[in-house]
Amino acid sequence: MNLFLDHLWIWIVLAVAVGICVGVWYQNNQTRRNLFFVILLPILTLTLGLTLFYGVDTDRKTIVRMLDGLIVSIENDDLKSVHGFISERAVDVRDLAERGMRLVTISKAKYHNLEIEVNDAASPPVAKIRFSAVFYWKNKNPIDGLTVDQPIPERTQFEIELVKTKEGTWRVNKCPPPRMRFQ
Repeated sequence: MNLFLDHLWIWIVLAVAVGICVGVWYQNNQTRRNLFFVILLPILTLTLGLTLFYGVDTDRKTIVRMLDGLIVSIENDDLKSVHGFISERAVDVRDLAERGMRLVTISKAKYHNLEIEVNDAASPPVAKIRFSAVFYWKNKNPIDGLTVDQPIPERTQFEIELVKTKEGTWRVNKCPPPRMRFQ
């Protein structure tokens, strides 16, 4: 069911398929009343899809919004805001964020290939997410007088565990150090 709630393209394909089917049906039964169905059914299918996609909030959509907000906070170098995305119990993750943000500035970050596994049976619910990321960073404090003029690009793989709060938001619970590949 989440497939229909999380992906808008499925509804677009379904509306086109319905349009083709009723179009073929109309070729065999050409009356004014049937023309009404040819026009109305694909529109109703797409309207239903848009309503479900934008009207129903799923764990995947909430997690994606959380990741997008975390990236904005990191790019703005706002440690207090970053801590808002980390569980209070995840002291090691908070320390890692503080140390990292003290050392570097990340000017741009993007993620892709997001995989989400939600375990609703756990109490509280947890999710494991995996994704690849590309970010551009610069040292805040020059090392031995060496400064970098251009941000350095870096590719990384992340595997993060999230925990769901009572309010229905997701927070980072565990984040092992990422596997980094310099470009």
